[in-house]
Amino acid sequence: MLPYEFNAERFSRWMAYVLRHNPERYGLQPDQHGYVDLAEFVRIAKSRYPELSPNRLREFVDENVASRFEVTEVQVRARYGHSITVQPVGPSLEPPECLYFGTEVGRVEAIQSEGLRPTDRQILHLSATKDDALAIAKRKSDHPAVICIRAKAAHEAGIVFHHESALYLVPHIPAQFLSLEPQPDAAVSPSTPA
Repeated sequence: MLPYEFNAERFSRWMAYVLRHNPERYGLQPDQHGYVDLAEFVRIAKSRYPELSPNRLREFVDENVASRFEVTEVQVRARYGHSITVQPVGPSLEPPECLYFGTEVGRVEAIQSEGLRPTDRQILHLSATKDDALAIAKRKSDHPAVICIRAKAAHEAGIVFHHESALYLVPHIPAQFLSLEPQPDAAVSPSTPA
């Protein structure tokens, strides 16, 4: 295989694929938190990017994607977004009063009825602000919606929250802790014809 010209976006996407979704394809064995051996990861990555070294990987992560990946002395991991089963790092914590989830208008009715559960990931990613959640929803849909989560009340009812980078991670949120957040630029709601 010919080496790839290094492109930060392409390399970041490849790292995400390997560490979040398919480490076994490359012979990597993640631990319970998704950490894999740094030397093994670099060895595999060098078949695509021969100039890569552990120090260059650390520099790349620090300068470009520190919110998405973590590199220790001997390990590397994706911080969130896994479709493989991993446990969050660190102790659970008390979340702020409210957190937010960006979605599309077409999913709101089902979410309000059934609660929030991960679809293509192992854990839900909640945003600290409405604006962040709306930005995420707009990347995925032309008809975005934001769900407000009464996070502190959910925590007091026994739902476990973790914090990673700018996101809060949680396994699920029952419907009683959810409400639709009014959209500043959208007159469309689940019950309003488009």
